[in-house]
This record gives sequence, structure tokens and C-alpha cells, in this order.
Amino acid sequence: MKEASVYDVQHHFSRVLASVVAGESVVITRHRVPVARLVPAKAKGKGSAVAMPDFMARLKKNYGERPLPDSRPILDELREDRY
Repeated sequence: MKEASVYDVQHHFSRVLASVVAGESVVITRHRVPVARLVPAKAKGKGSAVAMPDFMARLKKNYGERPLPDSRPILDELREDRY
């Protein structure tokens, strides 16, 4: 595990980042006291993504089969007020 001072990170970030990309962890120190750790990100694999909520099912649950209100007239009126 490498160490880098705050100064090193500020002025030589590309070098520090290259170490992290190569798979090495880097401890960032301020006055020789560890304050943070940079670690390589985990590779995204199947199943690691967060599932998106089903918005259409939620709308049907809340509104049933009622038609949703049309917002076009309201938006047109708001746009007219701008000019």
C-alpha cells in the first residue's frame, strides 16, 4: 500500500491515480497522519446494478385505469406568461 501526502495528490494526481488504476491502494496523509484511502473501484458485473423502480406499475396502482391529466395546456399557459 502506497502513501501520498495531500500535496502529492494535489500536484501529482495523475501519478496517484495511475497507481490506483493499476490495482494498488493509496493512503492519503496530512502531516504524516492518514486521512483517506483511495482504492480501485470494483468492476461492474451482472447483477451489480440497482434495479429501477417500475413507475408505470406505481402509476396504475395510484390512479387505476383513470386517464392521467394532460399537462400540455398548463405548460403552454406557463410558456405564454414568460413573454
